[in-house]
This record gives sequence, C-alpha cells and structure tokens, in this order.
Amino acid sequence: MPTRSKLQLPDEQFMGYANTINEQCTAHASEWNLDATRVSELNTLTANANQAYRTNLDRATRNLVTSTNKRTAFDSLKEFLRPFIDYLEGNLSVPDSALAIMNLRPRKHHAHQPDGRPEETPNVTVIKQHDEMTVYVSRAEHGQPTQSVKLPKYHGFKLRMKFEGETEYRIVVSTRLHHTIRFDREDETKRVFLSAAWINGRLEEGPWSEDIVEIVG
Repeated sequence: MPTRSKLQLPDEQFMGYANTINEQCTAHASEWNLDATRVSELNTLTANANQAYRTNLDRATRNLVTSTNKRTAFDSLKEFLRPFIDYLEGNLSVPDSALAIMNLRPRKHHAHQPDGRPEETPNVTVIKQHDEMTVYVSRAEHGQPTQSVKLPKYHGFKLRMKFEGETEYRIVVSTRLHHTIRFDREDETKRVFLSAAWINGRLEEGPWSEDIVEIVG
C-alpha cells in the first residue's frame, strides 16, 4: 500500500501505523543516525494525536471540540510523516528489515525466497514497576534476554494484550527483545492478558505463546 494510502487508514489503524514508526525511530535514533530535532517533533506530534484520539473515542468526553482537536492533531502528524517517511527510506543507516517492521516501502525487491513464518514460540517474562510492565522474550535454549534481536530469520516479535473482559487484543511490534507497556492510573488493579509471537521480515508471526496474566500496579 502506498504511503499516501496508509495515511488515510481508519483512525485506529493509522495510529497503530504511526505509533510503530514513532516507537522504532525513538528506540533506534542513535543507531540509525536520525536527526534529534525530527525525532523530538515526531514524539510530540504522535503523543498529541494519541491523546486527541483517546479523548474523542471516549463517549463521556466526545464533542465537537474533541472531534476538531483530533482532526487537527491527525492532520499535523500526517503532514509531518509524509516527508519524514521519505527521509527514513533515503537514510541507508535504517536497515531494510526496519522498513518492513514499520510497514514502509522497500528500497529494492529481492529475487530470493522470503523467510517463512517462525515455527517456535518465545519464552515470555514480565517485570513490573509502578504503572509499567516490561515484557521480555527469549528462545528456550538461550538464557537471559539481550538488548537486540540477533536471531536467525527473526526480525522481532509481536506482543498482544487485553484487559480482562475485553474481546479484542491490542498488538504492538518490537525489533528488540523487550517492550515496556505504560498504564493509566485508572488501570490499576486490572488483570491484563499478555502473549507474544516471533515475526519474520514481512511481519508474519509464528505461533503465539500461551497467555500470561498480570495485575497492573
């Protein structure tokens, strides 16, 4: 899907697309030699869009003002992303696998056969601190998780989560072996279900691990 079309995705899908770009660029800013000013602006615009989206999504607070604020925040983020995505694709410090993780255009097409779906499930552990949970994944034959993914044919993992009573999972993508989830104060004491799956360069996941249950706070 061309970049222009991705920017016109429905609100929830667009925010997932933008959040993945923001998370990856923030995590790898130094490694990819990204301009600090641009990354800072990306962080601010994405945070504004997320806040405006959540406020307008809440029926208790939704009104003409929240709708206008959401539209303005989305427009500002989209206007920034158009040239920023070109900047990422033109920056050869950003690897092709990272472009795939962010669902951006590939620089070139390869004739070789793509990697198949992962066949194993990751080990999942969780460390809690205040209103945060950091989820770590590792392979069964490896020891402690490390700071970067160096697994053959694996380009990261997908993490899915939902609160007790919810019917749909929220999914995030990470090219590292850990991801930190930050919760709002009103989420304290809620039960959250978490599982993970390895992904290949096309974001195709392998089998999901069994759900683990944690309590926020």
